[in-house]
Amino acid sequence: MSPSNEFENFEKIQKNFLNGKISQFIDVYIRQNKVWSAEQIHSEFLEKINSELKNGDHLIDPKYEHLVSEENKQVVEKKILALNWLTTENGKILTINLFNRKIQNTKVIADRKSPIVDRMSFGLKWDKNLFFEINYGRKSKYSYLESKELEKLSINPWTIKHVNLELAEKYNCNILNCLEKLSTSYLENKFVQYWKQNYYFEDKPAIIPEVCGLSSKFYYFTHKDNIYSQKSEILEEITERVYIVNFRYDFLIVNFKTQKIAFIELDGFENHKNRKHQTIDSIKRNNASKNKIVLFTFTSKRINEDIKSVFNELEAFLE
Repeated sequence: MSPSNEFENFEKIQKNFLNGKISQFIDVYIRQNKVWSAEQIHSEFLEKINSELKNGDHLIDPKYEHLVSEENKQVVEKKILALNWLTTENGKILTINLFNRKIQNTKVIADRKSPIVDRMSFGLKWDKNLFFEINYGRKSKYSYLESKELEKLSINPWTIKHVNLELAEKYNCNILNCLEKLSTSYLENKFVQYWKQNYYFEDKPAIIPEVCGLSSKFYYFTHKDNIYSQKSEILEEITERVYIVNFRYDFLIVNFKTQKIAFIELDGFENHKNRKHQTIDSIKRNNASKNKIVLFTFTSKRINEDIKSVFNELEAFLE
């Protein structure tokens, strides 16, 4: 049976789920990468799908299974079945065909600089007054501007002007308000004050505090006081609740003009780290690497004694 015929045999809910999954992935990919082919995109897409299946991202937590209706359980099973099909040879053929079609329709933005990222989540996810999501090139959280609309955008993404416009429209505030609320430690305040005094100009890159997600949120898992980067790393039988923790970086900065991006961590405990802190640091480094983002870590000693050199290093990287 041909790939298209196999796909047509899926129920409507499965077709919509797969189409959405494929479309969302390529929309993000082509905006974040300058060079791409359908095969290249598919390779990273398949890696993402296999990771979701391996980690059980779509499974119902057994502890809450009794709260889920049989109808919803069947929907979940159908979606997992459809995801598994994407990993087959016929799934690959159909996906690459869809990617090729999308690429042809998106050539209009091929020569446009990438915004680097098109969505940022920052703040405290559990507090709606201290949680923010801002975009570039999106209509909403889940939908994108058409290519022709994207072409018309004149504002440079992730500058202070762009970030302030996003925050004013969605949250009636600006980046200085957010920095004041979210940068609560002595080191963070000192870092922010220096940046504000020397780099706060509309066309300059903004520093975004407490970044907890880009196209998706950043998570690690805890079980029996141990920390894991993926749920699949918990090898023993799960007898206690697994907690999902949305971790954050102190700051993120993007220079659209030079296509540079960096996470910034201010490290006040360099000589007093326990195993938990070391594991979280490792997860953050691996996550930054996976997202192809440079991670700068500046010690409290350096910030206190020579903060100018800290910003000189950042400026040299971003140029």
